[in-house]
Order: sequence, then structure tokens, then C-alpha cells
Amino acid sequence: MWSRLIRGIAASAVALAMLLTGTAQPARADADGISSPIVDAALIAWNIYKSGNATPEQIVEFVRIVTGALTDLENEVIEHADGIEAAEVLGQAISVRIDMLDYHNFRDNEIILESFAMEVGRYAQNASSKYRVVGKKAKDQIGLAAQMLYPITLAARTDAGWTGGLSDIEAAYRQLNQKIVADLEPTCKSFSNPDPIPGQILIRHECQAANGETAEAYDFKVGDTWHSGPVNLENLKLEAARNSSWAAAKHILAGQAQ
Repeated sequence: MWSRLIRGIAASAVALAMLLTGTAQPARADADGISSPIVDAALIAWNIYKSGNATPEQIVEFVRIVTGALTDLENEVIEHADGIEAAEVLGQAISVRIDMLDYHNFRDNEIILESFAMEVGRYAQNASSKYRVVGKKAKDQIGLAAQMLYPITLAARTDAGWTGGLSDIEAAYRQLNQKIVADLEPTCKSFSNPDPIPGQILIRHECQAANGETAEAYDFKVGDTWHSGPVNLENLKLEAARNSSWAAAKHILAGQAQ
């Protein structure tokens, strides 16, 4: 009994030390990562599409965010593409990044702008088709690329005044994000102190995103005093998915509903 008590106290002390030193931080709902700039770009594109035109300020900001988000996608994801389908879609997204660097120059040329919008639209449709036939990790990678490709084609077509088919593209984009939210939700597990001490709660929560990244947080309560927690699992899922398409899809759908 004494050895169990010692182990329980030791486990509690380690957990409290981790909490106090910052090793285990509570999850944040607005976690940084690949998903954040993707959300920003998508919502700018959404506003352009809904208003029916793009202001110069919107275009400048959109290009800046899109090229940065695609660069992050290239740096963090493309080298770890899960299979031929994901590699193809990610490669198409990277080619779009290169073209977007010249968007300010070619947007005044109606023919080039329409051709660009059509090409990106085909890439977006390809991503949506490939998403259906691959495994979980590849779905996540393809989802990240698609969440860039759809906003670009929506914004470019609106910018060109080429509105035919926009509602169909927007519907396909929304449906894809709904699938991502349903398919790629992080999974969570909870681990209690194997040697609990009366009057004390010590639970470690861990969530894992579709890309394999994890986040953890603790419920730690002594008597009536919470030292950490109670953990919000929805926030912990978003923290785990900071580089996953699931977090982006959640925020994009919420932003479009406003």
C-alpha cells in the first residue's frame, strides 16, 4: 500500500511540475499552423465571391496570404506526400503558387486570367475526386491542397467577371469541407492515474490528428482546486489538427455560415 501511495504522489508531482513549467500547455482554439493562413485565404475568397467583385486591397492581401500558405504547404507536406494521388494534387497546388506570384501582372489580361481560373478549377476538381479514393493521411494532404485551390478559382473567376458555374464550384467546395470534417476528426484518449489518491483527479487527455500530430492537456484537481483543466476536448482537437485540413475545414465552414 505504501509503495502504491508513493507512486501516486510521484505521478502527481511529475504532472504538476509539467503544468507549472509549461511542458504541458492547455490547448488553444485558435492554434497556429498550416490551417490558419488557409482559413484566412478561404474567407477572403468567400467575401470576394459573395460580393461579386474584388477590391485592389483584397487582391493584394489574398495573393500575399495564398502564396504564403502554399509555401507552408510545400515546405511542411509535399515531401511527405502519402502516395501518388496526394503527390499529384500537392504538385498541382505548388504550380499554382508559382503562377500566383505573377497574379498582379496577368489579372488585367482577360484571356490569361480566365485560362488560369479554368486550370485551377480543374486542379480543384481533381483534388476532390482523388480525395474519395485514398486513405486517411492522403485525404488530409489532398484536403489541405483543395482548401487552397477552391478559394483561388472562386476568387479568380469572380475577379474576371466570369460567374458561370461559380455556385457549383462553391457547392463542391462546401461539400468537400463537410466530408473532411466528418472523415478526419482527431481521435482522443484519456489516461487516468493508475494509482489514484483520494480527493485528487489526475487525467491526461491526448488527441491525434489525421496527419499523426498530437496535442495533450491535463485535468488536475486537488480537493476543490483545479490546477489545470477541466480540458475542453474540442479545443484540444483543434490544437492537434493545427497542421491538418480538419481544423481548416471547421473554421472555413463556420466563417461561411456567418
